[in-house]
Amino acid sequence: MKRFLKQLFFFGLIGFVPLLLLLVFYLTTDPFKVIYTYESYFENESKGWVSLNKSYVSTSTLLHNHKKLELDYDSFIFGNSRSIFYQTSAWKKYLPENSKPFHFDGSSEALGTILKKIELIENQGLEIKNALLVLDPPTLSQVEPKAGHLYITPPALVNHKNVVTFHWTFFKTFISPKFLIAFTDFKLSGTVKPYMTNNKLIQELSFNYDPITNEIRNDAFEDLIKKNQYYTQERMAVFYERDSVEQYHQPTIQPLQVEILQTIKNILSKHKTDYKIIISPLYDQKKLNRDDLKFLEDVFGKKNVFDYSGMNEFTSDYKNYYEDSHYRPQVATAILNQIYGED
Repeated sequence: MKRFLKQLFFFGLIGFVPLLLLLVFYLTTDPFKVIYTYESYFENESKGWVSLNKSYVSTSTLLHNHKKLELDYDSFIFGNSRSIFYQTSAWKKYLPENSKPFHFDGSSEALGTILKKIELIENQGLEIKNALLVLDPPTLSQVEPKAGHLYITPPALVNHKNVVTFHWTFFKTFISPKFLIAFTDFKLSGTVKPYMTNNKLIQELSFNYDPITNEIRNDAFEDLIKKNQYYTQERMAVFYERDSVEQYHQPTIQPLQVEILQTIKNILSKHKTDYKIIISPLYDQKKLNRDDLKFLEDVFGKKNVFDYSGMNEFTSDYKNYYEDSHYRPQVATAILNQIYGED
């Protein structure tokens, strides 16, 4: 029996030591930047970076800038990654002087998360004088975020009730063989290799980031487009042939979405917010469901809802897109000109 216990202890120790070393490696490197606070979560012109949870980055940046830098933001852009191309420099032209805009976006953002972010702003004592809600059927259909470390809700949005699950999700991703091998190789070589970019583990894309507005700009892409070097054969492969007859999405606004959207409207009304609801012009050219559009117009007011889905001047030209998911800032700027021009 004693021999058995000794063997059990020995093998347990063998298993524990590597796990402990991995934990030390994780805490030391903080690859997902969820352990420590950062002045800026992205480095401009980076030679490679680990994919981060953008909703966490946005939330942490807002709280840090408000509490430490005493920045009282009053204008906010909400939505998924498509919303980041509504650049603050373009938006500020239509806002009152001295407005302080902030991008409060998240990857594959869920409608419920947008509400939590609006409630967080309120709880911080900030005003919401102006707001852009950049929506699309995927966002409207999601009440809760997708599973995985890139999408899990930041603890600050739920009163830290999920803090254990949140950090376990990231550590579990860290010790997974796919990530651990890629990350270790990247740290040692300093080079992003093709296999590392699989499953969005490590990114090689370079972009410009403003830690004050939380704004991302793909200036490198825009430079390539100006030089006629962006739309290569490889990139063109994603622009699939679309239906010649306009198609409509299935209804996405269900009872839970109704409750969330009504709550958002109530908060914006309380703040007397000047808001605009933008339905993104997606490359698929599918029109927002008629019932969904009518509901949005009934709740937020027809004059505040702008539907750019379906076949139109923006979706007809592939050069308005970086790929089949994200449209370029020139489209967002044109939309701002149209919707505020109509006012």
